[in-house]
Amino acid sequence: MNTKKMTGGYMKILIIADVHQRFKVNAFRRKRTLRGLRNAFGNLDFDLSVFLGDLIHGPDYRDNKSRYVSDLKEVLDTTGNKPFAFVFGNHDDECAMTKDEILEVINGYKNSVTKGKDYVLNMNNETLLFIDSGSYYDGEGSFYDTVKEDTILRVREQIEGKKAIAFQHIIVPDIFDVIEKCGKKTFPLKKNRWRFKQGFEFTGNLREKPCPPDINTGELKTLAPFLKGMVFGHDHINDFECFIDGVKIIQCPASGMNCYEYPRFPKAKILDTETMETQLIKL
Repeated sequence: MNTKKMTGGYMKILIIADVHQRFKVNAFRRKRTLRGLRNAFGNLDFDLSVFLGDLIHGPDYRDNKSRYVSDLKEVLDTTGNKPFAFVFGNHDDECAMTKDEILEVINGYKNSVTKGKDYVLNMNNETLLFIDSGSYYDGEGSFYDTVKEDTILRVREQIEGKKAIAFQHIIVPDIFDVIEKCGKKTFPLKKNRWRFKQGFEFTGNLREKPCPPDINTGELKTLAPFLKGMVFGHDHINDFECFIDGVKIIQCPASGMNCYEYPRFPKAKILDTETMETQLIKL
């Protein structure tokens, strides 16, 4: 770690989203993904890295637990001895592994600071909140899972009185308060009919329709007084940033070559927790 920065009361966090490592793709894409991660961990200056979910594309491993473990370790080995935290995406456990078994592998690494599915890290005067946004909704009314109200209230108690930064895979439904449909499909993939509302301030790009749950359980409204930022993955080609309810929303693009936007370059972000500004990095 950079001790000079760490004593200053802020951090630089490398955010890795949607690696989607898998074996049912060509060898170039697998190797290119790993090379990008090795370069990031070997050459970039940061204090903590966060794997923001969908580290492994679980559906490739429904009947192959040993291959899942092998490929998961292959990705985690790229971290070297630099500290990392992990939060679940919707694809990580679509496999022969349970979440507890996946966490057991992850926490076999001495440089893992992961504490579970939903947890809080207090590092260098920063409060970092990690929330498992789930996979798929068990019932009617939504496709993706929701963050349940009991989870929201529990983590609020853990961070109350502080200004935390939250990390989770799937973006909150409140994003639809600030975007609207537009009349034509836009680049890339000719699939995006959405844009930010006229006059709303943002940076970066809304390249595809966000995919939050269809039910809003009030996560952002409840936690907003205790947050200075929320960081999301899941929507592979979006990299926008904006403020909603006073909370900085940071959307991170995919960091692996195995997603649907191939052959676009995988990217990561480095977050400076003092300024809440980010740097977009090509991997």
